[in-house]
Amino acid sequence: MSLACSLLPFPAGGGSGGGGTPVETATSPLWATNSPVPTEAAVEPTVSGADSQVPIPLDAGTGTYKGLPLGLQDNGAPTVTPVDGVIGVVCIGMSNAFQECEDFIAKLGGEFAGQVNPQVKVVNCAVPGRAIEFWNNPEYDKLWEKCLRQKVPQAGLRAEQIRVVWHKAADMFTTEESGEAFPPYPDPNSDYFHFYENLTTFAARLHEKMPSVQAVYVTSRSYGGFADKASRGEPHSYEEGLALNEWLKEHPQVDGVWYGWGAYIWAPDCASGVTNGSGVCYERGDYQGDGIHPAQGARDKVSRMLHERFSQFEWYQP
Repeated sequence: MSLACSLLPFPAGGGSGGGGTPVETATSPLWATNSPVPTEAAVEPTVSGADSQVPIPLDAGTGTYKGLPLGLQDNGAPTVTPVDGVIGVVCIGMSNAFQECEDFIAKLGGEFAGQVNPQVKVVNCAVPGRAIEFWNNPEYDKLWEKCLRQKVPQAGLRAEQIRVVWHKAADMFTTEESGEAFPPYPDPNSDYFHFYENLTTFAARLHEKMPSVQAVYVTSRSYGGFADKASRGEPHSYEEGLALNEWLKEHPQVDGVWYGWGAYIWAPDCASGVTNGSGVCYERGDYQGDGIHPAQGARDKVSRMLHERFSQFEWYQP
């Protein structure tokens, strides 16, 4: 089965129709009225038909970045069905994913209450310090086992009820043996290419470990410009998003599982005057002391962008 794919900003609506067909009716963004996030649903393109050497939000620009197309890859919508009345959603990733998923779960019972299908149950299987390379490594199968044998049952779910995965994907090892950060794209040894390969390995691993999953929503890193180390800084964080965008273009399905963008959370420093397509930018105070891990400000923004993204799909809608 083929999916209709195009390089576009996210459609206004999405659904769970088969064959990856986008839903035709729109769903309004569900920002809270007291949100510290700017409430604009979209921004004007930052670049129009040009090739930029400067990072531009993928969902707010046209043209190219170092020859790579801007505009988020649209892989349509997956078919997601409940098992015994439950649509289990599992969060996978590292420390940022763990903190952001915890905040998202808390908001499901508060800020987002009544806005989500009651069949949706979210389990946080993200593990601090365990980015994509660890989930890919058979020597760390305990990550998958702890998720399925401990965390999922503790949440009152069975493994076969896990239908959706939110993967906050990021490379951990982004430096040369010398300790210097990998060079930026298009260098053949850039983190861009390492990350692309890791995404392919992860997809095969996920189907092996979680065969009941029907859809995987993937999110790349947020802004790295405040990071206290070059290996977590820019343009690495931004270029991992570009690698994911190209990977999704080539992999709309893997082993019958739908793959598409989760929330696109990269956005620049607010001092730039630029926001991403959700109207988001980041301030230094949104991050913890290391400039990498999210403080409450960034957690709020990521949770709301994730909620807005999922709200475009029928399986999540009340």
